[in-house]
Amino acid sequence: MTSELAERQRALELLRTAFPDYRIVFSKGRWAAVSAGSPPEVWFAGTPGSLCGQLFQAQLRNGGTVVPFRRDGSAQ
Repeated sequence: MTSELAERQRALELLRTAFPDYRIVFSKGRWAAVSAGSPPEVWFAGTPGSLCGQLFQAQLRNGGTVVPFRRDGSAQ
């Protein structure tokens, strides 16, 4: 069985891979992402899935792209 810490680390890895233009962290039970813009935009979420959805919507609004989770570009 996978531990909560291992799942959190994997979620961080996947989010950071998919959204390299954002600084993504987990602290005190909350997920957060900050854009590199000026002024930076900040998103908060209770789950990695919620944060992923928010960042995906931000990418759609800003004309950005989402990087494939795997280096070879195939689905996992």
